[in-house]
Amino acid sequence: MKYFTYGSNMLKARLEERVGLVSPGVTASIRAYRLRFHKKSSDDSGKCNMIYTGSQKDVVYGVVFEISEAQKCKLDRAEGLGCGYDIKEIPIRLPDGTEKFARAYVAVSSAIDDAVVPYSWYQKLVIAGAEQHNFPGDYIAGLQAVPYAEDPKRDRKT
Repeated sequence: MKYFTYGSNMLKARLEERVGLVSPGVTASIRAYRLRFHKKSSDDSGKCNMIYTGSQKDVVYGVVFEISEAQKCKLDRAEGLGCGYDIKEIPIRLPDGTEKFARAYVAVSSAIDDAVVPYSWYQKLVIAGAEQHNFPGDYIAGLQAVPYAEDPKRDRKT
């Protein structure tokens, strides 16, 4: 499966921690969507989601990884498929302009809460993934500008 990730799983080490070894990812983008940190997590923080805006000015950058069916099962559990996220097939654009389809985890409306913010450790994982894949500087700056909170469970990030 071609998996388009736009959150913490962009960081290859994070994804491999969850599903095992993966080939290097390929950067990609999707137009008419905007990145938000408003998917309410079981830890009461905000995780990444992308929402459709219809505006070609909006873009979400991400990474496409090829994962096996066994890895998808592990990822479904880690992402909470059916408990906040669904999988959606989306059109992505590769750096050479080629358009393909990939699958992405997208929050269901009942899991969206615009009042939540990410914990600092989660935001840092997303930024590290964006930096690892050389996303545009203004996109990374936008990730850095997202308000965040400190996790009350200091050891959770370990």
